[in-house]
Amino acid sequence: MNARATRFPLFDSLRAIAALAIFGTHAYFVLTENAATPLRQYATRLDVGVYIFFAISGFLLYRPFVRARLRDESAPAVAAYGWRRILRIGPAYWIALTIVAVWLHMSYVAEPGNAASLYLFGQSYRSGGLAIGGLPQAWSLCVEAAFYLFLPIYAFAMRSLPARTERGRLRTELTGLALLAAAGFGFSALAMANGAVEHFDRFPLHLTLPCYLEVFAVGMCIAVLSVWYEDRELPTWLRPVDRFPGIPWAIALLAFWAVSTRIGLNGRDGESVTTAQYVGRTGLYTVVALGVVVPAVFGDQARGLVRRLLANRVLLWIGLISYSFFLYHWAVVIKVDGWNVPAGGVVAFVMSLAIAAASYYVIERPALTLKRLVKGRPEPSPREAIAEPAPVAPARVTHAG
Repeated sequence: MNARATRFPLFDSLRAIAALAIFGTHAYFVLTENAATPLRQYATRLDVGVYIFFAISGFLLYRPFVRARLRDESAPAVAAYGWRRILRIGPAYWIALTIVAVWLHMSYVAEPGNAASLYLFGQSYRSGGLAIGGLPQAWSLCVEAAFYLFLPIYAFAMRSLPARTERGRLRTELTGLALLAAAGFGFSALAMANGAVEHFDRFPLHLTLPCYLEVFAVGMCIAVLSVWYEDRELPTWLRPVDRFPGIPWAIALLAFWAVSTRIGLNGRDGESVTTAQYVGRTGLYTVVALGVVVPAVFGDQARGLVRRLLANRVLLWIGLISYSFFLYHWAVVIKVDGWNVPAGGVVAFVMSLAIAAASYYVIERPALTLKRLVKGRPEPSPREAIAEPAPVAPARVTHAG
């Protein structure tokens, strides 16, 4: 399958990789108490999984909008888009938050002043500990929900820009995304300058959408290029991705190694982080996300070891249930840590998978069948990507000193 084909069958495996990375960093942090081992620098950087999830969302959600614009077609129906987004993250999260609050005795979740923020994806816009309250990882759902609201507004703004030709529309799209990425890096620097990362009594700017615009922009840029090259030959600079999908993954691994060992971060909880380190980490995480996602978009999807790995049935299934895995894994890790059992990481992983499978088949999948209640425009042609967006995994924020 190449860029001119339509569905993207390997994206569930990308979700699985991101979800497993997030599980790994949380399990290491809790079950080993962030022990000083040779693995710590790498284990604590596995929170890069959140960037992979955000890039996936940027790609899959923006692609129908940009395809309609580049081809001068009607834009997707916003009402149907919004309804599907609610069904995608709402029901499973609301039930998981309630179950975990009871399971871990978090009575504050039900307090009137907290419940609205926690259940309506608003805790990232509250100062103090509530920003990472309830399901601590759900701050990233707040980012995702904000992106859901932002995206159709952004798409409408781009559609309003004058551009007579398809190539002119392409240029405006790429320019807009470059500005969006620059804004993301700027907000990250602002968050550090404001002390938001260090002081949770301040507004947690670093847990809100503006600080992640750069990685969403990368996913959106991949979407733009995938639409542009649907009916065109891949350019010279993209052809190696088709033949050698391991190249972008090698670049991703190099960036992961660099962020883990070369910019002065040691992975200790509460370590001091400078603005340059924080922004540098953001940039390298974005490179990792780009490198991981690209082979699943461009090129023959049956070619290369990387794509054969992504086609693994077990990995695809884990990706299918990865949103529920994300919702419950932190609580499971906390519980398993209290039990003090041998091989706690394995026990927590198996338990998380079992709970996630139950949640997916009992809650998520039935909820998604309700999308037919709000009609959209006619289904896209078979060449369009219509996969559901990635669930959002949490990233453990390193505090500045």
